[in-house]
Amino acid sequence: MKNLFLLILITTISFYSQNKIELRDVSFQVPSEFSQIKKENKGLNYDAFYENGKIFTDSTAIGETPTIAYQYYENPGAGAERSESVLKMLNKITAEDFKCDTLIINANQNYSLARYNMFGRTLFEAKSLGEKGWINILLSDDPKNDKSNFQKMQFVLGSMKHSGPYGREHQARMSASGNASRLAILAFIFFLIVLFLRKQMKKNAFL
Repeated sequence: MKNLFLLILITTISFYSQNKIELRDVSFQVPSEFSQIKKENKGLNYDAFYENGKIFTDSTAIGETPTIAYQYYENPGAGAERSESVLKMLNKITAEDFKCDTLIINANQNYSLARYNMFGRTLFEAKSLGEKGWINILLSDDPKNDKSNFQKMQFVLGSMKHSGPYGREHQARMSASGNASRLAILAFIFFLIVLFLRKQMKKNAFL
């Protein structure tokens, strides 16, 4: 049984052997059938830094499907809102223009996966939130490949590595603020105790 499990695991890994895509604050892997073409990928040095790119199955067939596209947006200081609320809001924007027939939100892992019907083709769109920003990954292909493409997108999401988890910076600030508040309260209580003791000492001195 153990050997069978290892065989299945090795077969799955070889089927989804990885090509790693490394961006500024996030990295992810795609099945080996996809390859990154550097000239199709660019980073823009804006205040809200982001990177765009495409990953093709055939470098000689640029523009044909299936194609994986990605956009990474830097959003430092995010994390005040629950990831589920943020992901619902982001997916709602796309759903205003195209029909969404499937939406999966994993709040614990801070990602979502949606499926859209666009001009007779299927668009899978994954969103993943991290400490410093969020990434869109889109896979466009013929609907007959929906099952395998859904598995590929799950693989991509499972390989996602942000520089830090969503909300960590916000939680650190809240924790520091909470600690400062507790220290201020303790200092005030200590001041009241000292004041009370001094009054008691003066009162006893007159007796």
